[in-house]
Amino acid sequence: MSNSLQTTIGVPAGTRSVSIPAQLALLVLVHLLLWTWVGVTSRSNFDVPGDMVEAYTWAQGWQWGYYKHPPLSAWVAGLWFAVLPASHFGYSLLSAFNSAIGLLGLAVLAREFLPRNWVLLAVAVASLAPGITTLAMRFNANAILISTWPWAAALFVRLMRRGQARDAVLCGLACALAMLGKYYSGVLLLSLLATALWLPAWRARLQSTPFALAVATFVVGVAPHANWLLSQVHGPLQYAQEATGQDSPAASVMRAFSFALVQCVFPLLAFLALRLALTGPARHRGFFQAAFSPLLPRHEPVWWLAVLPILATMLATVITSARTASVWGLAIAFGLSLLAASRARDAGAALSLPRLWRTLGVIWVAVAVLSPVWWQARAAIGTPAVAEPREELARELNAIWRRETGNRLPWVSGTRALAASVAFYAADHPRYWSLWNSAIETPWVDDGSVRAEGGVIVCSTADEACQAQAEAWSADRRKLSVAKTERGFHFPAESYVFYLLLPQAPAGPH
Repeated sequence: MSNSLQTTIGVPAGTRSVSIPAQLALLVLVHLLLWTWVGVTSRSNFDVPGDMVEAYTWAQGWQWGYYKHPPLSAWVAGLWFAVLPASHFGYSLLSAFNSAIGLLGLAVLAREFLPRNWVLLAVAVASLAPGITTLAMRFNANAILISTWPWAAALFVRLMRRGQARDAVLCGLACALAMLGKYYSGVLLLSLLATALWLPAWRARLQSTPFALAVATFVVGVAPHANWLLSQVHGPLQYAQEATGQDSPAASVMRAFSFALVQCVFPLLAFLALRLALTGPARHRGFFQAAFSPLLPRHEPVWWLAVLPILATMLATVITSARTASVWGLAIAFGLSLLAASRARDAGAALSLPRLWRTLGVIWVAVAVLSPVWWQARAAIGTPAVAEPREELARELNAIWRRETGNRLPWVSGTRALAASVAFYAADHPRYWSLWNSAIETPWVDDGSVRAEGGVIVCSTADEACQAQAEAWSADRRKLSVAKTERGFHFPAESYVFYLLLPQAPAGPH
């Protein structure tokens, strides 16, 4: 094994070295296992707004798009739970797997600019950023970009540098998947194009046949969704329009700068880990260059790839007055990690992989230990993400339906987050239909089938609109109180209103 592919990781001299690819595989594997553990031990409900269970219910109807977002997050959830059972472990594993795929994409991207050992550092730094760890555990249309953006950027760079047909096709597909994840990916694609226009060698590639092939592949990849999108009276475009034009110009500017500040603050812990891995006389200068690299523009593709998405988001926020949220930029951490590692190396710092591994080990152990402690702390104050009995509610409604009908529970609706949680947690995994506007939100559902097969409508006691809608379906109104008991905690009971929509007997012959 060549020296260029080897490094020691804190073992005595003379002991067999471990290749960088093997170390990279180990890092990604530990990341996958650790954050699956965190997902299971740090919460007893998914996100309170219900994004994760919403993706699960959308996947019950395979569509080219959904009323709020493009389809990729729902497709991934649907394919995943077609193989694994719907459970906390299964969803936690999916969230961690999604970020692990992104880390591998970063490794491919970083290899275009850095030696292998510095690639490992870039991936290690990214693996500690909140956008790739804690925030990534909420799998939704923002989190799906964590796995698509690095691959789109990596394959675009390979296309610009090599111009091979294979890279062109893969680049087109990766960029199409990014757009099918969320339209915010347009920021990434514009940033890639702007970078290519700025660099003369890349600019020439834009006029080549391989680039045309990449564009054609992208168009083919998004065409079915685009056709679906243009046919919608109220779909993602209208949903996005509702999120724009809401702020004053001054508020939009503040929101834009807030977004940029959050993206640069998010990776601070990760940058401190980078500092501990740097050695040599230039280590302080290297860390300074890494920490402040977004503010130090240079004529280099890495800076453009890392910073342009931030600048483009700021500009779009000001122009459109969009309600830009900091969590849109989860995937931006990949570019910043690559930029930080690149700047530290360019400044002359040396890299100690044994120190990097020791730092990672300490952080990993701390996270693994603190995760259940974090659950205990939130349990002590009754945080809804821990204390709300959504799984227990689903179990009880499923049992009530079984007792009264003797059949599997086929349908559920009501307050969106509650009803979607029942669809996920209940043993029968009933299909969800929208109580509000089924033709828009769940167009794959036929109301006649729901009435014929029956189901349950569940509303929070505070959701009077849900109860008013439910009464148009069923007069069988009931109340239910359930409580969560977990890990030695007995949480207060929560009350809900539910309606039984019993199956209609088939009409007999006249």
